Amino acid sequence: MSLPRRTLLTSIAAGATTVALGSRAAQAQPSTASGTGTRTDPVIVASAPSGRMAFFPDMIKLHDGRLLVGYRDSVSHIAQDGRILVVESSDRGRTWSEPRVAVDTAIDDRDPKLVQLRDGTILMNFFRTDWTGYPSQNPATLVGTFVVRSTDGGATWSEPVQVGTAMSGPSDVIVGAYYAGHAATHGPIVELPDGDLLVPLYGRLPEGGSGPATVVRSTDGGRTWPKEGEAFIGRTAGLDYQEPNLSVLRDGTLLSILRTSRNLAYLSWSDDGGRSWSAPVDSGLPASSHHQLSLRGGPILFTYGDPSGKINAGRPTLGRVLRHPERGIGDEREILIYDAAINGAPTFDQANPSSVALDPDRFFTVTSDPYLKSIVGVYTSLEQYSGRG
Repeated sequence: MSLPRRTLLTSIAAGATTVALGSRAAQAQPSTASGTGTRTDPVIVASAPSGRMAFFPDMIKLHDGRLLVGYRDSVSHIAQDGRILVVESSDRGRTWSEPRVAVDTAIDDRDPKLVQLRDGTILMNFFRTDWTGYPSQNPATLVGTFVVRSTDGGATWSEPVQVGTAMSGPSDVIVGAYYAGHAATHGPIVELPDGDLLVPLYGRLPEGGSGPATVVRSTDGGRTWPKEGEAFIGRTAGLDYQEPNLSVLRDGTLLSILRTSRNLAYLSWSDDGGRSWSAPVDSGLPASSHHQLSLRGGPILFTYGDPSGKINAGRPTLGRVLRHPERGIGDEREILIYDAAINGAPTFDQANPSSVALDPDRFFTVTSDPYLKSIVGVYTSLEQYSGRG
């Protein structure tokens, strides 16, 4: 779907099809360092300007060693003016560049997710919501999931391409805050050993009913995402699957961990490259808005918001290392990474973590803090997850 684009930078001519973001030297000017990177003194990765807030970060470590973070900048969690900004760090997360715009259309652009392919191309998937008339006149319209690409390390970004899916389509059915017939995304694209790409989706079919989770395949490097390449991870009556994430395991099996309407993480596996999936099973772990980072040797660093209430009434960010992800989630040691309640009352409007491995035994995780109106970062070590740190 083609949508009008706001002017991204004053130097960009109207109608440009690629967003110019300036020279890398200009982009890389570091912001003032703040915080030591502990859960009580986090690094400030990006701060929103006055009257705005920073949400939903995602982070990758680029081939050249830089860290790249994308996040949503808006006046509130629900607002038409949401846009996607990016920042970068060349010193392992200690200092960060000034934000620059990656995507900004006339409606709400949100939940950016990043991946760098083996050829160096960076892909960002995100979804768009039109809040016009909501909630006084009509439900919101979730327009769909889109992908943009950068071939110059994040300096410029292509025009968005929409992901095809059976979930998209006109509908008069209302489910919660939205019209049915929509697909969102909350997990990064994964590149398979054969070069195919999978983007995870969740949403609602036009006829309504329970919310499925799917993957859509691209065979041309992410330039197109035909709905004919879609496979269902799960659809179960009375249960909504949400925010699927994907990992490629050591033997080539795919693991998807899914948030659900029960606030429990479910798991599904595929042994044929994502063309079919096992029936999702309940892990028993309360978790939402999670991230899966594949580590050297096969484990997964699993970070997530904790909705259980065992720490407080909010949703702090926890983490654990899944040493045998082929077996699912077990009794691994769980650590508190960050809780915005150090700056205010317990809140659910946090988490959405994302992590990178700086070294095989040292990690950096970003999350959001609504009180600081910032994206914040915390360092952790493998020893902490094993109980020796």
